Amino acid sequence: MQPGRASRSAMGSALLRAEHAREDPVCVLDDTLAGQLVPASERPHLEETIAGWPPQVRRSLRLRHALRARVAEDEAVAGLSGGRSDYVLLGAGLDTFAWRHPRAGLFRIWEVDHPDTQAWKRAALAHAGVAEAANVRFVSADLVTTELQETDLPGLATWNWLGVTMYLPQSATRTTLRAIASRQEGTTLVADFVCADEELDGAGRAVRSSADAAVATEGEPVLADYTVAEVESLLLEAGFRTVTLLDADALRARYLPTRPGLCLSSSTVLAVATV
Repeated sequence: MQPGRASRSAMGSALLRAEHAREDPVCVLDDTLAGQLVPASERPHLEETIAGWPPQVRRSLRLRHALRARVAEDEAVAGLSGGRSDYVLLGAGLDTFAWRHPRAGLFRIWEVDHPDTQAWKRAALAHAGVAEAANVRFVSADLVTTELQETDLPGLATWNWLGVTMYLPQSATRTTLRAIASRQEGTTLVADFVCADEELDGAGRAVRSSADAAVATEGEPVLADYTVAEVESLLLEAGFRTVTLLDADALRARYLPTRPGLCLSSSTVLAVATV
């Protein structure tokens, strides 16, 4: 992202999640609030970009952005029974879990993000008349220059690291994964990774082409992609004990068992890893 400017990819993701709740026949995540936080000055350009994508690409991306958030939130809620009452959003963007999820009050929520994006989000909340939740801790950090050991984050938590690894050098991703995996037993991470070209199907190539072009234009180019095998190795080598990879088929089976025809591409893979 460009210095002094909030992440446009975070704004685009917010609009896609809001579109999903309004337009898709099955709603896996009702996050219209995120769309309301995108300012009027930014909305026309972002909506024009999204509207310019082929319909199949647009449907796939809005569903994928909703599903990845749903998986992270489900893992966080499941962790409550095991004592994981801290929820760390690493690269929080315009995530609105703290303000809309019915069980958000049971957590201590840590929103970690680049200082520019975090300051912009807090201003957007105020502008929308949304009070900062009492159980949210805001932590400003640039993950390219700041290591997690330098932050005062909990030892046992569910970690949400979505929409970030693709914008980081692989070395920075490895360092961050090792830092999370060094935490207390039971720590769980949900993260997504862009799939390497050789593993994409036709729909996946179309989605990746559209998405890559959009973020590159906004000064946030994709810096890293991975094969599925590389994702698993990366997490195990970092120190995670178990790794579950959720591709498009696995996500359909879990959340859309009666709607197998809904468009969901192979452009990314979602990982749930536990220490």
